Amino acid sequence: MAKKLLLVGGGHSHALVLKHWRRHPLAAVDLTLISDVSQTPYSGMLPGHVAGFYSHAESHIDLPRLCASAGVNFGEDKAIAIDPERNLLTTQERGQWRFDYLSLDIGSTPFIDDIAGAEYGIPAKPVPQFLAAWQALLQNIDQNRPEKFTLAITGGGAGGLELAFNVQARLVKLFPAMALDVQIWQRGATLLSHHSAQGRKLIERLLAKRNITVALNRPLTTIERELSPDDSRLTCYKLGSNDHWRSVNAVFLVTQASPAPWFAQSGLSLDGRGFISVKPTLQSYSHPHIFAAGDVATMVDQPRPKAGVFAVRQGKPLFDNLCRFGLGKDLKPFIPQSQYLSLLGTGDGKAIALWGPWASCGQCWWRLKDYIDRQFMEQF
Repeated sequence: MAKKLLLVGGGHSHALVLKHWRRHPLAAVDLTLISDVSQTPYSGMLPGHVAGFYSHAESHIDLPRLCASAGVNFGEDKAIAIDPERNLLTTQERGQWRFDYLSLDIGSTPFIDDIAGAEYGIPAKPVPQFLAAWQALLQNIDQNRPEKFTLAITGGGAGGLELAFNVQARLVKLFPAMALDVQIWQRGATLLSHHSAQGRKLIERLLAKRNITVALNRPLTTIERELSPDDSRLTCYKLGSNDHWRSVNAVFLVTQASPAPWFAQSGLSLDGRGFISVKPTLQSYSHPHIFAAGDVATMVDQPRPKAGVFAVRQGKPLFDNLCRFGLGKDLKPFIPQSQYLSLLGTGDGKAIALWGPWASCGQCWWRLKDYIDRQFMEQF
């Protein structure tokens, strides 16, 4: 009988596994993809989608279509538990799925457990919920046409900064008469702490030029709903950080990544933050028939930031090792690059390029980023 392989989650690594499977399927393996969404977002294009450069279709991968082209089963369902000893995956709708081996690539969500009233904020992930909230926000502004709108973004990493640039550009374009106040609340003393001082200085200049304010050492602790002023029908919120309070109309939560809570009961080996610890072969340290890639995985021997570039680079090595495991062959290690080019779109036809200590911003970098992103999506 064919071995049953489950891919859980439609992240970048698994999308690439499906692309390679389409060309080189294994007859001895029955492959099924389980994802809680049928249209999976490509993170590289999402800020551009928010800014209005890309449509929903251009920035999302159609998983059922991709699976059909690869001869792979597709199930739209949400994983909620795994029993690696009995080889059972539990999902919200169908219940249990049996497998011989399995790979996880379900992404991450912002850590918001330490924010009182976090339900009033808009987490950047899961992406479908964020995009729905973003469209609702645009419609609300369009209907009410406020004189002023204040938006706070908590999280001064690459994701928070890129979102701030693109949200600000879209709002200025759509509502030029509205006074716009975009704020970034950063827990630490610096922005982009993993990047160079030159990169941080460049970004600080660009933020000042775009009138995006930054509050450092300002961890968001509380969100409270306020009564709207008489002259505005928009909802207002009160943000708290230590003894500092500000009133805003919306708050986006782009804090550090956190794993699915059910990992804690899975019996899998986890790192200190609750992500799955994997070997260079992308296998779980505790259960070699469980693989993980993307944000859910921590490469203990080669730790790297939770960034989409690594999920993309893991796609082909993950495919190779899943095939080798199914055939009983030795697996090969994946060694991630130590440096990578980071391209952050600024929503105005330009992009910031960061590479080691070097940094630059210009239209040429946006053209490069647009080319890379479109080439990636062409594969699907």
